[in-house]
Amino acid sequence: MVDFKELVRLGAHFGHIKRRLHPKMNRYIWGVRSNVHLFDVSKSAQLIERAAKFLESVAAEGKTILWVGTKKPARAAILEVADKLKMPHVNHRWIGGTLSNFSQVKKSVTKMLHYEDVLSKSEKFPHYTKKELNSLTKMVDRLKKNIGGIKNLNWPIGAIVLVDALKERSALREAATVGIPVVALVDTNSDPSLVDYVIPINDDSARVVKFVIEYLGDAAAKGQKEARVHETKKKEAAAEAKKLKIKAEGEKKAAQKKVSPSFSAKDTPRQSSGQAPDRSPRLRRAGAPEKKVAPKKPFAKPVAKPAVKKAAPKKETVEKKEEIAPKKEAVAPKKKAVETAKKEGAIKKVEAKKEEKAKEESAPKKETVEKKEEAAPKKEKAAPKKAEK
Repeated sequence: MVDFKELVRLGAHFGHIKRRLHPKMNRYIWGVRSNVHLFDVSKSAQLIERAAKFLESVAAEGKTILWVGTKKPARAAILEVADKLKMPHVNHRWIGGTLSNFSQVKKSVTKMLHYEDVLSKSEKFPHYTKKELNSLTKMVDRLKKNIGGIKNLNWPIGAIVLVDALKERSALREAATVGIPVVALVDTNSDPSLVDYVIPINDDSARVVKFVIEYLGDAAAKGQKEARVHETKKKEAAAEAKKLKIKAEGEKKAAQKKVSPSFSAKDTPRQSSGQAPDRSPRLRRAGAPEKKVAPKKPFAKPVAKPAVKKAAPKKETVEKKEEIAPKKEAVAPKKKAVETAKKEGAIKKVEAKKEEKAKEESAPKKETVEKKEEAAPKKEKAAPKKAEK
């Protein structure tokens, strides 16, 4: 438990002037002295303990904790604790999108690592001028300040620790949108609504900030130790399970060997002299009757067969051929008759068409002749009438 007297000695109970009060911080305030708000130290100690337990549980799970403090009183303490725990930190400037757009921030991290590699190899491979190397060193220094602490940042992030929720409001908003739990030191002028684990304390004093951050760091270190112990136990359990598995497999194989019968000379069937003993593996179930194996026949050399002459064609085949020949001769005239009939039919059709055409042509001629014959008697009748006139 945190000592109340130690907090009072460090000045953790001092807040801001009355006019800077945020109304949501009223529940953590004890009173006012000389126009300055004072925190309730008992509540502060209780909430520090609660935040420490949470960070210990996060570290015990093996998750990373991001430590953020960009104001001057917090920079040294944040850097010291982060290096001790080997965890990511931001102590110069918060880059917008570090949590919500980490893929883009990762590009600048790779850029910094590339330039560091170039500078480290510049002595062996002097491809750059002094001016170029100077500009590269400046760029690397600037990138180290901004993103040097988050080059080893791995997801998922278990929690984020902020010093001064008002100063780090952009980081607080990003953590809230992403869904990362926030532990923050909150003064009387800050809004604690987005903070999950509020620590109401004086965040402008370097001594107070160092005390709280170290206390939280010790809790996280305890959690890391627990995680290592758990990992070693897990590995030992896995190794033991592997050994037991191997042992069980060995016992199983030994049991199988015991169950399978050992074949002796008495069990094998007697073989006649001159025959090789049967050494083929014979597995059988326990209690099952043994099958009798027939003795192998002696190997005989292949005997060359005498060449066989082709026999003459049989009489039957000759007779069949003679029977088929007259049939073919009988079929031939039939085919010829069919062909001639077809030709005659075609000729008749052509002649019929010609006759039809001739009839069609002769029909108008007959009509003209008939008309003339009709007109002739009419003329003969008209001739005597003319004569009478």
